[in-house]
Amino acid sequence: MSQSKTTPVADPTWYSDIRYLFTQTDIDHMKSQSIDLTSYTDVVAIAENIYGQVATDNMPPGNPWSQAWKTTFLNWMKHDYPKGQPPSLRTTELLTDVEESSATRKRKEITTLSSTELDTLKKAFSGIMAKNPSDSNSYFVQAGYHWLPVPTYCEHHAPAYNPWHRVYLLSFENALRSIPGCENVTLPYWDITTPFPEVLKTAPFDSYTLPQDISEEFKAGYVTQRNSYPEIQKNLKDFGVTEDINRALTKTDWEDFHGFWSDASHNTIIAAHDSGHNSIGPTMANQSVAAFDPIFWFFHANWDRLFWKWQTLLDATSLNGLLSTINKSTDPVSYQIFTIPALQNLTPFTSNPPKLNTVSIIDSKGSLDVDYEDPVTFTAMEFLAKTQRSTAASHKFSVHTDHVNVRVQGLNRLKIPGSFNVHLLKNGKRIASRALFQPVEAEKCENCVSNAIVHFDFELPLETVLNGELEVVVEPIDKSFVGDRFPHKLMGNPTIDIHLLLKTE
Repeated sequence: MSQSKTTPVADPTWYSDIRYLFTQTDIDHMKSQSIDLTSYTDVVAIAENIYGQVATDNMPPGNPWSQAWKTTFLNWMKHDYPKGQPPSLRTTELLTDVEESSATRKRKEITTLSSTELDTLKKAFSGIMAKNPSDSNSYFVQAGYHWLPVPTYCEHHAPAYNPWHRVYLLSFENALRSIPGCENVTLPYWDITTPFPEVLKTAPFDSYTLPQDISEEFKAGYVTQRNSYPEIQKNLKDFGVTEDINRALTKTDWEDFHGFWSDASHNTIIAAHDSGHNSIGPTMANQSVAAFDPIFWFFHANWDRLFWKWQTLLDATSLNGLLSTINKSTDPVSYQIFTIPALQNLTPFTSNPPKLNTVSIIDSKGSLDVDYEDPVTFTAMEFLAKTQRSTAASHKFSVHTDHVNVRVQGLNRLKIPGSFNVHLLKNGKRIASRALFQPVEAEKCENCVSNAIVHFDFELPLETVLNGELEVVVEPIDKSFVGDRFPHKLMGNPTIDIHLLLKTE
């Protein structure tokens, strides 16, 4: 996208206007001075100097800005540097790229496959499931990359979560393509906001049997298990997975889209992902073996689809575009995994096939030849699109008195063996639920230890929490240790923080 060189913008924002004023030459030049023009934080910090240089035509060298660009930048400064929203998020109808994709790997929703496509997919799955467990393309090896058997690799609740799973899906899809006659097969997705597909209840998608031991607990012969299908649908509704997805797709910053880290509200994509795992259980709720349940692959293709959709909405399908969504001052680790070569590895898929890192997976369609068939229009809820717990004092805001955010904070996840659910009760009745997906021995997981103290956010209509006695219950998936309720004292005595929400323009 380029800005008009002849017409100044009266009310410019970072996402709609300012980030497009800098060329790749400008960006490369300033990086040599440790300033990143793709970073909102860096540009705001030196905005006066930038304006001084462009106003006098000193910068960019040999390619001075037009008067319209100069005025646009000055207007942005005068209005206290608003971030705003990209044009695709300004209306309530949000669409992904509707143009015909040039990608040859077009991943479709599982229920839309033709009978021929479905037969080929079944052949591919059955083929890799039948391979010797030592074969790198076997289902056993591919599923094992997620956690067990050791060594463990997976990224959860960390900035590399989406990049790692994107390359993981590509590795698995390549394994499917190793089966003769399946060279062009693609991995479909299950839109988790729709009913559980009937086809995924049948072989070879309904279960998998371990051909050999992966731990003392999970030995050869273990058959993957799921909750009953009516229970799965009820769980997904109770955990508000659809609402979390909708909320995530209205966020303009990387950390808010994901949620969880950098004090971002934990009620967006990672919350929806964790709730999905725990809802499907029991295998899917156990990080040790989750990827052995065939549903895992269709489940995760959907999260990658949503990540790509968000990237497209934010014009974040290139490195510069993605960096423009990351707040490097409050979320430095996310910024660093894309800008510091030593931190760009996605083990084991950087040194080994498909040999990709955090940067090379950004453009799914252009670099990986992977796109998603996604004809459905996403309708954003106005409330979700405009409310938040806090905002910069320079921004205009109003208090949204109809909704409230209840945060459970200070919970030490390392004290709880395995995945768990957090329920908010009113007068003894559950009114909202959250989930956290983690290993049984979380204390041995590097990412878990780095993010040991966690929080959970419940955005609810104010009337939902008024006039009653509220209570928080933490329910471990494995109830053999302490039963249905994990003692608050044993997990660090978490506290409650309640906020009215702010509405911003």
